[in-house]
Amino acid sequence: MPAEEIQSIAKEKTKKTKNEYLKDFLGILFAIKRTLSYSFKIAPLITAIVIATTVLSSVLPFLGTWINSRLIDEVLNSVKNNLGFSNLLAILIAQSLTVSVTQNFIGRINEYADLEQYYKFSFKMGKDMDEKFANLGTEYYEDPEINNLLQKVREKQIGGPLNFITGLFDLIRILFTIASSTVILIFFSPLLILIVTVTTVPALINNVVFGKRVWGIWDTKGDVRRDYYRSRWPLSDEKPLQEIRIFNIKNYLLDRAYNLFSDFQSTQRVIEIKRIKIKGVLDVVRNLGSILTIIILVSKALSRFITIGYFNFYLSSARMLQGGFTDLFDRLSRIYEDGLYMVDLYTFMDLKEKVVNGTEIISHSEAPLLIEFKNISFKYPGTDKNVLENFNLRIEPREKIAIVGENGAGKSTLIKLLMRFYDVNNGEIIVGGKDIKVVDREDWYKNVGVLFQEFNRYHFDAKTNIGVGNVEFKDNQELIKRAAMESGADEFIEKYKNKYDQILDRAFDYGIDPSIGQWQRIALARVFFKDAPILILDEPTSAIDPKAEYEIFQRLFEFTKDKTVIIISHRFSTVRNATRILVMDDGKIIEEGSHEKLVNIIGGKYKTAFELQKKGYE
Repeated sequence: MPAEEIQSIAKEKTKKTKNEYLKDFLGILFAIKRTLSYSFKIAPLITAIVIATTVLSSVLPFLGTWINSRLIDEVLNSVKNNLGFSNLLAILIAQSLTVSVTQNFIGRINEYADLEQYYKFSFKMGKDMDEKFANLGTEYYEDPEINNLLQKVREKQIGGPLNFITGLFDLIRILFTIASSTVILIFFSPLLILIVTVTTVPALINNVVFGKRVWGIWDTKGDVRRDYYRSRWPLSDEKPLQEIRIFNIKNYLLDRAYNLFSDFQSTQRVIEIKRIKIKGVLDVVRNLGSILTIIILVSKALSRFITIGYFNFYLSSARMLQGGFTDLFDRLSRIYEDGLYMVDLYTFMDLKEKVVNGTEIISHSEAPLLIEFKNISFKYPGTDKNVLENFNLRIEPREKIAIVGENGAGKSTLIKLLMRFYDVNNGEIIVGGKDIKVVDREDWYKNVGVLFQEFNRYHFDAKTNIGVGNVEFKDNQELIKRAAMESGADEFIEKYKNKYDQILDRAFDYGIDPSIGQWQRIALARVFFKDAPILILDEPTSAIDPKAEYEIFQRLFEFTKDKTVIIISHRFSTVRNATRILVMDDGKIIEEGSHEKLVNIIGGKYKTAFELQKKGYE
């Protein structure tokens, strides 16, 4: 998308009505309240100390300036009247030193408390955000609008919340500085407050307006940012790079990513340059205010309305007020920008589960459980076509069934529904006599071991890659080795230099990169290690040669006599030992029976081996 079009969209997006700005403001106020409550919840004492020392740090400089102004007047009086070193002079020096030492002491406490608060806040917030991402339902990741929200949250996952909480504490300091300056000056000359305010306030409008416009671009360009990051990612990952080099895709990806970045950056650049230009004009206005303030104070001193010491005191107070306003406007604009992020963050944190977890517990003494699909209809969110319609299937305990069919037939959808990644639109799935919707998901998962087509490859050593199948027993070497033997992984793990302690990632010292077939056996061992009463294998041997595949399935049916086994495959040859084979097509079971029966049926329909291969039934 051209930069001009991005700018146009951004400008249109930032044409806010008063109600919309009010909504932003109220949203940020809510974010402030929630963030402070969150901070007090995780570190109440530390947060209280940070606020208290921040307030004292903002007030004590005025006390120090006032004592120093008295000290100046006393020194001038002593010189003028040849009084020498008076008792009052000694007292003022002692007071000045006391305030200075106190400021330093409070400053160090503030630094320590701020550091502790930083560690506690970043640790807890980071953990809570990662936990939310981990628990977020599959539907959210497939929703484009929610994906924009997730992308924005990810991009500032650490810095965003920390910048906001730091900004809030800094805002407290600034507000107390302004309040102290105002109290001092209002009794001397309200005109000075008016001058400082009028010549500094326009900067707030400048920063807030342009801050919102920049965020408007970020908000608008969620799809472009995802495109940018996903175009870059393969360029720095070892496995995609192999194909990229062979197909000479490198320059295409680089150009694609950085053309997107260039358009996006040029839009930001135009807005930031405009902000800087306006800020330059406003700086001149602010400097004129400073000059006018000095003129007023000099005239007061020359007319002997104030002493030289108080001239210094009021000038310092006026400068602190002006600096406070400048800092306030700068901080408010940043809080506005960071606050918009926090509004998105809390929107993300408050996302409700679309697949609501149940509460009922399954009786594990009855495992493996009877599984029934009753009149199931289902279509994926955002689509119109049903993947399954009035689908029925009964899987008896300890039954070994296979579901075969070409890609897109609905095989894997069955597993996603059984795992409650989605809820059915109509009908019900019964496990152990209970509707799966009322069953506690974690309790249900204790009954199931699943190997998906896209299994995880952890950067751990071999034994841990298997052991995470059941973390409660991940240190049981005997069980890990037994699971590896069942999957056939033991024969090559024992050949590794470090055997079961071998790191399976080249990014780490002495790490190796197993082949796809080896990874698949390790993942299968992970499933065996869980030792669940129901075993589900989705294309479990797609990357394994026929001989190894035959051996694995021989072991599989030998070691799972007391388990329910569900095998998903598009290869008819992989499931010959299943007691019942279901052939799926277009979301329906079109044939059912033993391997021998189905070979005859399918062979009668599709005369040649080529036709069988085309349909996906080898």
